[in-house]
Amino acid sequence: MALINCSMEKKTAVLTSGSSNATSIDLEIIPDAGFVIAARDFSAGANPDAAKIQSITLSDTATSGGPQNDGSYTVGNKVKVTVDFVNSHAFSESITFDINPSGAATEKHLVPIKIQGTFVVPGSPSKVTFTPSSVLDFASSGSSTDFYAYDNPGDIVTIMVMTIAATSGDFIDISPTIAITNSSEATASQDYNVERVETRDSSSRLTQVVYTVKLTVPKVDRTGDVITFAAVGEDIPGIENKIYGYIMDTRPANLFIINRDLRIFADAGAKFRIKMQRGTISGSTFTTDTNDGVYVFDNSKTTIAGIFEAATSTTTYPSKIVSDGSYDPETNPVTVDASGVFFKNIVIPADAESKVYRFTITPETGTTVDLNAPDIDTSTNPDVITFDITRRDFVTIEAASNHTVPNNAFSRTVTSTIEYFNHLGQSIGVTKPTGKKETQPNEPLNTYDYDLVIRDQSVDFHLPNQSNSYLLSDLNYTTTLNDGIIEEPTILAELRANANGFNAAEINAAESPNHTAANGNDVVSPIVLTLAQRQALTSKSSFNAFSFSDAYTVAGDDGHFKIKFFTTDATPVYKSQTILIDSDGDVAGGSEQQNTTSISSPTVNREFLYLSGRSLSVLKWGTSAMSVTHNLNTFAFNAAQASVTTLQISLNISQNVQKFVNDLLTIAGYTNSSSFSISKQVSNDATSYSVGNITTATRAVKFTITGAVLDAQDGLPLNFSTGNYSLLFQKGDCSTELAGATLSVENSPVAVALSNGTAINRELAVGAGDPKIFSVILDFGAGALSSLSASTSYYIDLNVVHRLSNQYKSIKDMEDDYTLTAGGSGLASY
Repeated sequence: MALINCSMEKKTAVLTSGSSNATSIDLEIIPDAGFVIAARDFSAGANPDAAKIQSITLSDTATSGGPQNDGSYTVGNKVKVTVDFVNSHAFSESITFDINPSGAATEKHLVPIKIQGTFVVPGSPSKVTFTPSSVLDFASSGSSTDFYAYDNPGDIVTIMVMTIAATSGDFIDISPTIAITNSSEATASQDYNVERVETRDSSSRLTQVVYTVKLTVPKVDRTGDVITFAAVGEDIPGIENKIYGYIMDTRPANLFIINRDLRIFADAGAKFRIKMQRGTISGSTFTTDTNDGVYVFDNSKTTIAGIFEAATSTTTYPSKIVSDGSYDPETNPVTVDASGVFFKNIVIPADAESKVYRFTITPETGTTVDLNAPDIDTSTNPDVITFDITRRDFVTIEAASNHTVPNNAFSRTVTSTIEYFNHLGQSIGVTKPTGKKETQPNEPLNTYDYDLVIRDQSVDFHLPNQSNSYLLSDLNYTTTLNDGIIEEPTILAELRANANGFNAAEINAAESPNHTAANGNDVVSPIVLTLAQRQALTSKSSFNAFSFSDAYTVAGDDGHFKIKFFTTDATPVYKSQTILIDSDGDVAGGSEQQNTTSISSPTVNREFLYLSGRSLSVLKWGTSAMSVTHNLNTFAFNAAQASVTTLQISLNISQNVQKFVNDLLTIAGYTNSSSFSISKQVSNDATSYSVGNITTATRAVKFTITGAVLDAQDGLPLNFSTGNYSLLFQKGDCSTELAGATLSVENSPVAVALSNGTAINRELAVGAGDPKIFSVILDFGAGALSSLSASTSYYIDLNVVHRLSNQYKSIKDMEDDYTLTAGGSGLASY
């Protein structure tokens, strides 16, 4: 290529014959009229006589010749061609050198184009490497992944070369891909030409791909081009020598000795070693204990210090004892026999809480782990199988009471007795339900009942509305779960005449000849009826009285008796009735049950309060002791509450996520988290709140929500902008009397905090403080409940809605996934 649209001057130098160390000569390339030049656009050409000329270099005469970052050239710039002679050469005769640089000047009106972008490779590549080279970076940017092309429109430039290679012992399992995108220019990829060269091994497995990326410079500047490379490697497989999986009880173990079997399933001839380490886990990081960190696979050892070596030990199974009493791996690994199953018994002595045993099954050369194997870890080379067993101590849950009285209005001195029952209704006495920390028990073994009897010999007990029974709500008790999860029990508070409650009854000790005679007798013998016997008496049907036969006497074949009992009506009624009992204890039904009369029930003994908790189900055991604490001050008063009417209002609050303004609501995943909770307080003035019942004087209820954390499973997008978040409240169906209630958020606006926004474990925490909390106020209105009745049940449904976008979902998408749902009133945004 000659000089185009420009020319170079000629020069003559006069030297003394035989002299050396000749001074260099500068020539100039001068643009034609209407053109501009820069040294960057030219090449020096070949050295015509290397024995005499040391070098030929090009430079700009102007400080900034061009092209500059803004695409401009310096008008008047020339290209200086410096010819530097060999210092030792002595010139003895005249000589002509043909200096032949090449290049083209640029028309003044033709501005070079700037193309900027970046290339992306996986952050944690799997068994492949990505090696970029020859990256074109005209601007010498600071980032190692940026490229910068700067040339005339239509010119072809090489942007970069990317070499993708499998790591040692692996091959490229998923063929590499390259994608070129620009969020602002959909056709950007059309300007690129990609050349691909593959390398394969003798088995035709792909081991390397080299991409050469070239660009045809477009007519306008552009930024934001992204070149994305992807590839995944895999172990080179053995010849049908695979490990397919394992079976072992990996449930958390208690603190006593562990004896568990490990079975590994593999092809006959598969080879592997097993390593077991002892340590702790913080988050996802396992740390091996320094002193007792590596298992030696010797079941004769009975202590942790004896069966584990230091973390630096290389011991794996099979292991052997060496001369100093320590352990080393056997020379040969495990080789699976024709059965295809390897068996090993693992014994671990008693150990401490939270210790973790990490098992790693590592294949030897020629054996691989099947990609469908459970607990496969492909982040290592080769792939391995890894699983853990964790030590967990036992934890209990108990039913307790709290009798602190606000403002010291009165004081209680109480004693209490507790009896727990298993899922079969069998008494386990005072033994608290127990399970392993942080484990999920099996159903129905995780369900318990309890009877808690509280006695105060100095101050009476009175229940709300002067009733003798009251069904507690979550305003009357608190739970301490310590990261556990329960289904809360149904709790009935009762005042009884005696400990047997509605099952208490009385009967004549001696028989009478007929119903009339029996009805005239006094009842003197106390008995206890079963629920079935009470139901039979209520419906006047036959039953057997053997369970209380020691309280009466039948002299002949049968006899008539008078009995007093509580019916099984919704509100039990105390009645007197005559019955016929034969010598076998069978009670006749129908017309042989007469003289039924409602009578005054026995006097309630206000010294005792009976609390019956039913169906307390533990879904997950906590990290420490759990409890259900009954707050006596909220329902067990020292006197009749003559001026206070306690109401039965069901407050049903749900937690939902909405991706778009017009999208369906889905249940928020955090409601299944052990860190999530809702507490409730009431207020008579919508200002001062405390734990208590909803009464006719109540103005508002405050819900304090803890642990509202949204994640990817809730539809939280990558790189979510917190400015798109809205917290909304929806009042759904409700009793007519509560239609005027309103919802608001305390301390608006509610704060949100995004963490790991670009990762799969991204989270959006809603609320303030640590842990994050926010509060919702349900305001019934001043005096709105004053006319409600204690004998009527009321309800109101509430939705907390986390909206992730202020945009609308397309009609087509809505039609595709629309499901008819019940609606409520509109959403109020805060």
